[in-house]
Amino acid sequence: MTMDLIFWCHAEAEDWTEGCDDMQRSLTARGEKQAKRMASWLDRQLPDGTRIICSPARRCEQTALALGRKYKLRPELAPDTTAEALLGAAGWPNGKSVVLMIGHQPSVG
Repeated sequence: MTMDLIFWCHAEAEDWTEGCDDMQRSLTARGEKQAKRMASWLDRQLPDGTRIICSPARRCEQTALALGRKYKLRPELAPDTTAEALLGAAGWPNGKSVVLMIGHQPSVG
């Protein structure tokens, strides 16, 4: 069995402003609608048992919540991550399941 790795970038978020905590930025109203639409489509495509891992940033967790499945927050998916950290968190290439990663541009874009 091969491993399937799916990348999902968080939906539209509030703009970053000087002095704001990037990890606390929320989705916009439009972003919440985007997340729900994409989650509805993804939910029909993802097999049961898909492992879902998510950046600890608020906007990513809000995107994950739209899917309505269990997920785990992983610091390896934070905005300043590396490709190596992302793949390590997923268990690539030796994993045996489908993994959905919810993260940020440019690392999952």
